[in-house]
Amino acid sequence: MKRRLAAILAIDVVGYSRLMGRDEAGTLAALKAHRTELIEPKAAQYGGQTIKLMGDGALMEFASVVDAVRFAVEVQCAMRDRNVDVAAEQRIEFRVGINVGDVIAEDGDIHGDGVNVAARIEALARPGGICIRRNVRNQVRDKLDLDLEDMGEIEVKNIERPIRAFQIVMNEKAAAFATALVAQPPKKRSGQWWAAVAVLSLAMIFGAAWWQPWAPEFQPVQAAEMERPLPDRPSIAVLAFDDLSQGADQGYLSDAISEEVINKLSRFSEFFVIARSSSFFYKGKATDVRDIATELGIRYLLQGSQQKADDRLRVSVQLIDATAGNHIWAETYDRDLADIFAVQDEITRTIVATLAQNLNLAEFDRLLRQPTDSLTAYELVNRSRAERLKFTPEGHEEAKRLAEKALELDPSYSEAYFSLTWVHINCFRWGWCGPRPRETALDLAFETARKAVELDPYSHLAHWALANATTQSGDLEQAVVEYDRAIALNINSASVLVDSTEPLVFLGRANDAVSRAKSAIRLSPHHPDWYLWSLGWAQYFAGDYEGGLASLLSMSNMPNMANRTLAALYVRLGRMDEARATIDAFLAETPDYTIEKQWWSLEGKFRDPKNAERFIDDLRTAGLPEGVGE
Repeated sequence: MKRRLAAILAIDVVGYSRLMGRDEAGTLAALKAHRTELIEPKAAQYGGQTIKLMGDGALMEFASVVDAVRFAVEVQCAMRDRNVDVAAEQRIEFRVGINVGDVIAEDGDIHGDGVNVAARIEALARPGGICIRRNVRNQVRDKLDLDLEDMGEIEVKNIERPIRAFQIVMNEKAAAFATALVAQPPKKRSGQWWAAVAVLSLAMIFGAAWWQPWAPEFQPVQAAEMERPLPDRPSIAVLAFDDLSQGADQGYLSDAISEEVINKLSRFSEFFVIARSSSFFYKGKATDVRDIATELGIRYLLQGSQQKADDRLRVSVQLIDATAGNHIWAETYDRDLADIFAVQDEITRTIVATLAQNLNLAEFDRLLRQPTDSLTAYELVNRSRAERLKFTPEGHEEAKRLAEKALELDPSYSEAYFSLTWVHINCFRWGWCGPRPRETALDLAFETARKAVELDPYSHLAHWALANATTQSGDLEQAVVEYDRAIALNINSASVLVDSTEPLVFLGRANDAVSRAKSAIRLSPHHPDWYLWSLGWAQYFAGDYEGGLASLLSMSNMPNMANRTLAALYVRLGRMDEARATIDAFLAETPDYTIEKQWWSLEGKFRDPKNAERFIDDLRTAGLPEGVGE
């Protein structure tokens, strides 16, 4: 099973059922003539191969998107000429759709979202027309003089995100691309057109195997096109691996493999590694690698898949340089399932060697520490993480159960203690304790965090958990020390960076907190909403009220508790009606919240009590009541 980037062309006959119902024999004869006399020779001329026939249509692949478009334009212009003397009700007209995307090649067929999008675009084409996706338009607009009609963003069936599509205008510019048919050598035929096509396709597949690394495989992304400036370090996004297994593990293993590669790469300060929350944003979505690189502002992308069968594991990966338009490395690992950690290490080592040849590999060996000998414990911890990130009391109870079960299997598993620490912290902060007493939660958080650090002193996760527990205890200076240790161990961890803003704000270092939060957002452009909440909170205390307001209003789903900060920002900006309306909305969900409770939550945390007083006064001005019944 191989993955590659390809120009995918879908073509079918308009009104095929109607034509067959009117004249079955004549329609089949005409279709066969069009295929043998026009489509086959033109496909050969432009290096296309027919992957499969589908009744009245075909799925084709081209190495070059320019050649795919030229092929389609020539076929449609030729069909217009071939239909001149044919009665309107007997004419065969084609619709064509073209996409550039990642495909999975297996047993002579291709699969994946790239194929699905091509089929959906083809259905949007007019009779005798050609519809292309935006990524195709971007690659041909400076190379082919064609008029295009922008169809805008279109929702299509079974594709999660809208597709930006364009119709090629079949005018005199299109007609100017016509070239003479190139005569093909005679072939022995079995009477079935697809048998000859299969032979031709096989030859083309073998020909395509001669890789020319100096030639771009797709149109490179220019730095000027990117939505964010390229970092001064090698920048990479590890996309969520596809799960090709037949089991029902809900993708935990695939996610775990790609996340572990992210974690290992992130520990190198030489690299700029996009955070998991942003690279996983594209999971299950039909998105072109060029669009991903453009949106994230990065040079390299790692794609992969895993397939598990009994005790065997197959992991396929490919490293793409979006700015050069090349796949620069690809590999498939067929191993025993127990070798999963070795596979992750080999993938990371190869990326490191490729992107930073002078890296000290002794340091690399220190970082590649196998987290556990138990595959079951490994899966349980990843499931625990998924439950914990639901941010619900029920999710935390399930996360606790799974992490404790993992520790029964491997009592020395640091990440299981890390997961338990967050369960105890959120019991202390939010009361998500189940049947456990809240008063002992912080002590338990320290106990499990210190155990995690003891078992793996190089784990940024372990130090992160200890840092947050220390923040909750009020020892802010030591909390900053622990956060700095975690950041030193993994400079690319966006979540640690943004979480470290809390003690900085309490210590009066709001400007430093704003800077860290913005760095985290650059590392994770598709960040969770709590990043913006933390940034807006820091901007309030830094005096950047307009910036804080913009941050909070950019959240897609603002938690009710964030309305407190929003109301205070409105007060500072003199927008009193909006401040009061925000507090009213806040109280509608939390009617028992008062100034007294707000004081309790902030008591003793700010080194300068005036900062707490300012926030409290703004909430009072916005209309938060002093106490119950007021």
